[in-house]
Amino acid sequence: MSIVDVAKAAGLSHSTVSRVINQRPGVAPETAAAVRRAMQSIGYTPPAKRRGPKPKGRIRAETGNIGLLMVGTETTFARAPVTATVFHAAEKAVAKHGFNLIVGQLDDGGRLPPDVAKGHIDGLLLHGYPPPLEFRHRLAAHPSVWMLSQRSSRDYFGDRVCPDNEFIGRIAAEHLIRHGHKRLAYMYFSATHMGFRARAESFQDTAEELGATVELIAENPSDRRPKPREEFGIEHTEKLVERLLSMKPMPTGVFVPRDRLAVRLYRCLRDHGIEPGRDVEIVSCDNEPILDALDPRPATIDVQAESIGECSVQQLVYRMQHPQRKARALITIEPVLIDASGQEFKGVPSASD
Repeated sequence: MSIVDVAKAAGLSHSTVSRVINQRPGVAPETAAAVRRAMQSIGYTPPAKRRGPKPKGRIRAETGNIGLLMVGTETTFARAPVTATVFHAAEKAVAKHGFNLIVGQLDDGGRLPPDVAKGHIDGLLLHGYPPPLEFRHRLAAHPSVWMLSQRSSRDYFGDRVCPDNEFIGRIAAEHLIRHGHKRLAYMYFSATHMGFRARAESFQDTAEELGATVELIAENPSDRRPKPREEFGIEHTEKLVERLLSMKPMPTGVFVPRDRLAVRLYRCLRDHGIEPGRDVEIVSCDNEPILDALDPRPATIDVQAESIGECSVQQLVYRMQHPQRKARALITIEPVLIDASGQEFKGVPSASD
């Protein structure tokens, strides 16, 4: 159990739950009561607070606190299970290292959470977008690790831990080609999402190396300016499906970079009389439980969200122990392909092997 589970049970944000658990001001009494009821209903007990710094010779610490800051995002965990798993794993890892976790949020025009503003933290875990310029230098003064964020190399500071998006694209292409598909497509749901773009480029490069043809299907694939929010509605999906169906011959193997988009794709294809699994094979990404509702269940790629959360904390602890080392690190976590039968493949051999 974690604050992620408490937030779900209470129907509140994780930052609100964090303020209640850490006895921070700014929470209405009825809201605090709702959090405590949720904690009791699921049997959640917060980790014992660590008082003061750790013993000399161990982790460099002054406050005993690590901040987890959402920058420009307020994740709804019901809609972002991968992020929820990353946060859950990070929370457990922070507690294992003997630190308190303080969760906060920073939006445009907002202000830093009080503990972060006062410097009452030893390090920062970050998720989202580069912070506003007025806060950037203050945050960058702390050892920092970004989790999942790989949208742009500009304006970021600190280290980053994220999925290996190039490997994701490669194993998706290899899987489809091993299943006999020679005409492939990538449903480019966002040309501005850096992770999706890296998956698309690797998917295309791998497929062409193995003798297949690839169509990158997008409304505006030349738009490379990152957007502050990514929205993928049914109307957007319908437009991409119409592009797919207009191709002669139509690609028979399709890679979709997110499981929830695959669900929408199934619906739109069937509306046009195209049966997934018979007329077209789909590979998606994230290994979400939502795929269990699809028949046939597509192959998917597990980005190893727990490993991302755990590795992020390990890297942050390393930075806290070695503050004099200035080189930035980008750590990518190797994914696992899970086929329609549930079998895992950590590395898919080339179709030509």
